[in-house]
Amino acid sequence: MDSTDTTQRKPRRTHGTPSYTYRNRFAYALLAVGTVLFGIWSLTPIQRIANEKLSQAVAQTEQERDRKGLFQFAAPRTSEFIKQAIEESEEQKNK
Repeated sequence: MDSTDTTQRKPRRTHGTPSYTYRNRFAYALLAVGTVLFGIWSLTPIQRIANEKLSQAVAQTEQERDRKGLFQFAAPRTSEFIKQAIEESEEQKNK
């Protein structure tokens, strides 16, 4: 029986392989670039201008509030609400 040549096997772990070092270098470079870009973004006045425009775009106008109120008014009612409405109408009829 021939013994298996272990030099031709694929490694079970990436630790100690060239791909391990390249992967780590890529990850560190990605973290560094992300940190630098975030720092540049947060320290420049562009960020403040963008936040102001975003808050203006997200802010609700009076028309939007009225429209949402109408949708809530037409929303499906719970069984408890329907029971209370029936009881109130019966009480008004009895008076």
